[in-house]
Amino acid sequence: MRFFRILSLCMAFSYSLFPVEAQQDLTSNQQLALNNDGVLLLLREKFDDAAIVRTIQTHSTNFDLSVDAMIRLKQAGVSQSVLQAMIAAVPDPTAGPPTAQPAVAKSTPTPMVSLAVPDEIGVYVRQKDKLVEIEPEIVNWQTGGVLKHAATLGLDREHVNGTVAGPNSKLTISPPRLGTAGPVEFIIHCPDGNSASEYQLLRFWEKSDRREFRSVTGGVLHASSGAKDNVIAFQFDKVAPRTYKVALPSIGPGEFGFLAPGMAASADMASRGKVYTFRIIE
Repeated sequence: MRFFRILSLCMAFSYSLFPVEAQQDLTSNQQLALNNDGVLLLLREKFDDAAIVRTIQTHSTNFDLSVDAMIRLKQAGVSQSVLQAMIAAVPDPTAGPPTAQPAVAKSTPTPMVSLAVPDEIGVYVRQKDKLVEIEPEIVNWQTGGVLKHAATLGLDREHVNGTVAGPNSKLTISPPRLGTAGPVEFIIHCPDGNSASEYQLLRFWEKSDRREFRSVTGGVLHASSGAKDNVIAFQFDKVAPRTYKVALPSIGPGEFGFLAPGMAASADMASRGKVYTFRIIE
């Protein structure tokens, strides 16, 4: 409290030395300048050099640094460190106005994307923050005329059946546990002229030596009572030209695949296509 009382006296004393017009300007700015007499007053009140230097550094000043004034301060006992602080507080009149610094544009943070954009056409899955390419498997198609005797499938002559060899996909995916992570994420990088809407996500019927699904000319049957068990609706977001992100919520365990566009069977002949398969386990 004593320090602030003395400092107020210093500032008031300095303030009284200004003309009336200058006092009005200082009052409007609520700033009182510390001058030589204020420094001498602090010295007479036994404040140490560190306190006086700090006061000079943190307040506006109006020092007289002429040769005669500096000699009087030295004779009054003002230390070299205080005199140096007083000199440092006064701008160098020979320095001129400060040089304007060139404006530096603020960099805009690059938005984080959950998946990189692959270069090769195909389907990719995110695993441990990396994109893993899903290797396509061959689809063998058979017409309803051939498979109509397969009573378990209930096929007729309008249906064709897609078959993928082997009971399981080579790629196994463990879904995120509830409350610990988001959905399973895929990236589809399409050929020119295609969109993710032309891919079909299938749930396979699992057999001992193969995986199957039902289809017709032009694509998988969406309305058929049998086909609705095979087709899974999914949503996607475009993240780059011909590149789409698919976030799959929980669809349960099983064998699945993304059927590429243009790979549906012909109804009157056997044909071959490809499907990007994966297996989801509990």
